This record gives sequence, C-alpha cells and structure tokens, in this order.
Amino acid sequence: MLMSWPLLSDFTSMLKNPQLGFRDPELKRCTVEMNQLGQPKARSGNFATVYRGFRPNGCEFAIRVFNRRQDERLLHYRAISQYLESHAISSIVRFEYDDQGIRSSADGKLYPLLTMEWVPGSTIFEWIEDHCRDGHCEPLLMAADRWRHLVGELSEHGVVHGDLQHGNVMVSPDSQFKLVDYDCMGVPSLLGRRNLETGLAPYQHPGRNGDTVLFSGLDNFSALVIYVALRALAAAPGLWKTYVDQPGYDRILFREEDFRSPKSSSLHQDLLNSPDELVRDLTHHLFELSRHELRDVPRLDEVVSRCESNQAAAVPARPRSFRSTAFPRTRAGDDRPVPVRPRQSSSGSKPAVKATASRGRRAASSSTLGPAPPSGVSGGASPVRADQDLSPFAEGPSLRSTSAAPPAQSAAEARGEWVWWFVGSAAAAMVLGILTTLVLLLWKRL
Repeated sequence: MLMSWPLLSDFTSMLKNPQLGFRDPELKRCTVEMNQLGQPKARSGNFATVYRGFRPNGCEFAIRVFNRRQDERLLHYRAISQYLESHAISSIVRFEYDDQGIRSSADGKLYPLLTMEWVPGSTIFEWIEDHCRDGHCEPLLMAADRWRHLVGELSEHGVVHGDLQHGNVMVSPDSQFKLVDYDCMGVPSLLGRRNLETGLAPYQHPGRNGDTVLFSGLDNFSALVIYVALRALAAAPGLWKTYVDQPGYDRILFREEDFRSPKSSSLHQDLLNSPDELVRDLTHHLFELSRHELRDVPRLDEVVSRCESNQAAAVPARPRSFRSTAFPRTRAGDDRPVPVRPRQSSSGSKPAVKATASRGRRAASSSTLGPAPPSGVSGGASPVRADQDLSPFAEGPSLRSTSAAPPAQSAAEARGEWVWWFVGSAAAAMVLGILTTLVLLLWKRL
C-alpha cells in the first residue's frame, strides 16, 4: 500500500520554522518570504509549489516542494541533477535534489526537496511586451540571436528542456535568458523514456501527446516558434498590439488555431508579408513543419541557416522545403517547374540579381519543393526545376540569360552604329528621289 502524501499546508507550516522543517544544516539558518497574512508566500504549480528563501548572506534561492507522490518524476530530477554536476550550461540554473530534504508537520517524516538559485527578472512575455509597446526593435532582434545561441548550447550538451514557453524563460536584469521548470527536461540517460508532460500549446508541435518519448529533437518546434515570434516582432512591433495585447491572453504571438487553419489565420498572412525577408521564409517553413511528424522537425540552427542561404543565392527561389531531406511526399503532382522572380530588397528598392553567383546544379534527390512561397511568383520568369541546387557555390552552367545586353558600349562601336544609320537613311532618300522623277516623266508624256 502506497504511503499517503502530505498536504501542501503540512509543508507550509514547517517553513515557518526552518530549523525544524529542513534537514540540511545550512537551510536551517535561512528565512522564507511571507505574504500579507504572515504565511510563507507560495507559487503553486501543477506538480510542485515554489517558495522564496533567503540565506544568511542575503542570497535568494527557490524552495520547491512536491505536491504529490510521483516516483518517476523524482527519479527524473535525480538523473538531471547528476548530469548537470559535470555539464555547465549558461541558461540552466543549477539545483540540488534531496530525497529527504523537508519535514511534514503531519507525520514528522522527511520528503523530497529541490532547491535552486532564485532567478531575478521578468518572464520573456513581460520583457517582449515592454519593448513592443515602446517600439524598440533592436533589443528584440538581439534577443532572437541570444535565443538561437541558447537553443544551440542545449543541443551541444544533449539536453532538451521539454517545455519551452513564455512562462519558463526568464530574462535577467542584464538581458540574459534563464530557463526554469525542469519537469519535462531530458538528459542523455533519460532519452527514450516517456515525457511526463506534453508542454504548453501553441509552442509545442501539434503531434506531441502523452505517448511522446524524450528524444534529442523534442525542443526543435517550440524553439522555432519562439524564434520566429522574436524576429517577426523585431520587424513589426505593432503585431503585439494586434494579436497579443488582449485581456486574458498570455502567449507570444501565436495561437493554436493559427496552426490548425493557416489559410484563415490573419497572423499567418501578416507574417508572410513581413518587411523582414527572413521572417517570410521562416514562417513558410514553420507552418509546413507543423503538418509533418514531430521527429522530422530540424534543429533551429538548421532551419535558419537554410533560409539565410536562400537569401544569399544568386537567383533566389521560393523558400526551400525540408521535405527533400526529412519529409515524405504528401501529394502527387508536386514536381512541376516553379517560376521564380528576384527577391525584393529589404529597403524597398527594385529587385537585384548577382550575376556572378548565378550558378546551379542538379541535386541527387528527385523530391519536390514544398507549397508556394508567401510572396508569390512571376509567371514570366525563367523556371527552376525542383531538384536544382541554388547554392551560389554550386558548379554548372550559368542561369544568367544569354540575351542580356552588355553593361556598356565603346565609343567606337557607338560611332560605327551612327555612320551605318546615316548611310542607310541617305540611300533610302536617293531611291525615293529617283522613283519620284520617273513618275513625273511618265505623267508628262501622258
């Protein structure tokens, strides 16, 4: 028979007297933040409740007590704690897990406790809101770069957070990102096990559910959602007022219905018309990836790099699909040629094409490109086959039109053309004069 778990009030009452409540000698000397009623101030979550403590030297730390018994989750935290002891990750706050850290006033027994550094600052939602309302674009753009670095660092260490969303990303006073809430986290020793939670929509891929297991790419979709939101808001901060600044709504830009029905989503259309070309390409890929398997979603850095390489191509085609390397074909008849046009520059000037880099080669794969790009295509431009590699460094025949006029003519060539025009005009005038004379002579005889 399983032992009953103490009530939250049983732990709260012990926190009033840390000398009796904690087992660790150092924690016995701390104090706990109180509310207006003189009770320990609790921040309740689904599985655990967090309190703020103060060590004798004044340092703040978080006290996390568990609301119910769940042995699998306790083993989960023990594995994470052991892994982080030898792996320093800038966005992950070190924590200590103790199987017998806090006492219950109900039975006097010791129960699991987790303590970690208290992260000052605001949530990323609050931070973005402040900058969007003030129209500050540069901090948002810099935040997108920091987010990309954060996600890459997690991947390098084989760690997945499992629930990347606005409430679990804190922004410190020096504008650094810190991740909190490790209930869904996975480290190498936990990969392949069942995920204990499914994360928060719409940050998570629509295909994630209770049967999803922890794997190395679990964060890929949610990382892309947040990155696209940061880039889009940096390009157009007014999107916040249009789509987010509403009573009771606390998601960063996207909603579940945007992914369920992109064609009827005004946000989807606005992002496809973003002044930032990278946002337009990223939006195309984000919504395409939402329709495919969760395991097929590439890493954030791979998606961004692919979009950036498209922009650097000499003849930029529509956003390239990852389906050629990761996705099965979803419908027949997708291998028709796709006409392209030069991309509009971000400054609003006329399209420009780099002729020196206009090279392409036939790729080994025969798979097709994804749906049409957001910006549309010109039907009169030269078609590009779906299996062509548009890399500017690819070998092969130039895609530049051979009928294009040379950039300039020499002075001798210009004079030569003028002389030939004059000679031709004089000859035509002479012939016309002779014909006129003959007509007059014939008329006089008659």
